[in-house]
Amino acid sequence: MVKVQFYSLIRLLLKTESLLVPWAPDDRVHHILHKAQKAVSTPFLHKLLDEQGALHPGTIILINRHNILHLDKLQSVVRDDDLVALFPPGAGG
Repeated sequence: MVKVQFYSLIRLLLKTESLLVPWAPDDRVHHILHKAQKAVSTPFLHKLLDEQGALHPGTIILINRHNILHLDKLQSVVRDDDLVALFPPGAGG
């Protein structure tokens, strides 16, 4: 299993801090995102990804505290028992 942890507006939107999704040996970050989306009833992926499936600027996704931008982005390998943290782009002024 992979633990997916939600932060900021996604946590408020989903009204949950985290969930567990099943893991498969070939899973990449994008697989885990879609599994998490299927596990909840409220759409949230549009907050992280654009219409082409690329990360919105400012989105932060961590695997065990390592930013996927410094790994292989959405193709980063996810292993059993990993923690994937999702931070939507911030807004403010």
